[in-house]
Amino acid sequence: MPFSNYKIAYWPYSPDCKGPGDRRRFIFYASEKKINYEIASYQKIYDIVYLTVGCNIFEWLKYKNKYPKAKIVFEIVDSYFLEGLNFFTAVRGITKFLSGRETQLYLDYRRAIFKMIKAADAVVCSTPIQKEFLLRYNINVHISLDFFLDDITHKKTNFVTGDKLKLVWEGQTYTVHNLLYINDVLKKLAGKIELHIITDPVIKFPFKIFNKNTASFLSSIKCDYYLHNWHKDTFSQIISEMDMAIIPLNRNQYGTITMNKPENKLLLFWQIGIPVLTSDSPAYRRVMDLAGLSFYCNTKDDWEKKILEFKKSSIETKTTGMIKAAEYLDKYHSKEVIIDNWDKIFLSLT
Repeated sequence: MPFSNYKIAYWPYSPDCKGPGDRRRFIFYASEKKINYEIASYQKIYDIVYLTVGCNIFEWLKYKNKYPKAKIVFEIVDSYFLEGLNFFTAVRGITKFLSGRETQLYLDYRRAIFKMIKAADAVVCSTPIQKEFLLRYNINVHISLDFFLDDITHKKTNFVTGDKLKLVWEGQTYTVHNLLYINDVLKKLAGKIELHIITDPVIKFPFKIFNKNTASFLSSIKCDYYLHNWHKDTFSQIISEMDMAIIPLNRNQYGTITMNKPENKLLLFWQIGIPVLTSDSPAYRRVMDLAGLSFYCNTKDDWEKKILEFKKSSIETKTTGMIKAAEYLDKYHSKEVIIDNWDKIFLSLT
């Protein structure tokens, strides 16, 4: 596709285009393919507009009606749209309207999302479950995952463990509640483990008065733990110095959204070279099975058992597991595979 002949616009996740959702996705691809683009404006005419879910949907639907020849790509990589009508779907529409990020008040914000999905010329999601659902509303749906290597400065090379197993969790603050799901396990293993948490110091909400201090929220964790502020230049170094990463998911809280997350987090850890123990979600199980690994947990007893088994395992066993993970990455998540998936998204517009 001769991108030089097209006027392309992008609506970013963050105003400075430096957020993970920007630099690990469209901006990565645009950089690799030397695509010229600008930040999307309703007042300009484009050939292609790539919209993320944070856009003003009402205005872009009007734009598509006004300029029907403009190709719209709509990216929605979380599982929010799989939820039924509930408190959170209502609050999302209200907060976007009150903050000025949406010019139309939607009491059920899924209605806006479904309208955009139907109007788009291509839809980008992150899991097969999402794709199967979205195909009901749009015939041109693609799965695309994050590219992490530009964020990674250090990789793990040493699999020797000390007296205490060093566990690490990394993520955005609004997901730290998942750690409390295995709090009883952490308490039982307190003498044998320590937990390192890499995140931001504040749990942010749409209105700042509801913000929470991350340290205070996690004060009930029942083992030795250490909080590290997330920085792009240091997070992979901290992870590489740990023994095992963990990704617990609390299916009882925000169940559909939580359990239908893509495998991005698992792949990020694997690319740093660290073994990972996860909850048994569809994405994590699918990837683990393809890699020939079984490091996923269905119950809290599983978490306790598999952490202890890993602590006792040999360096050879740990190394073999990471060889399998690396083979999976080479086959399914190489830079070439990711770029090829992006190519297919844009080629589908022609």
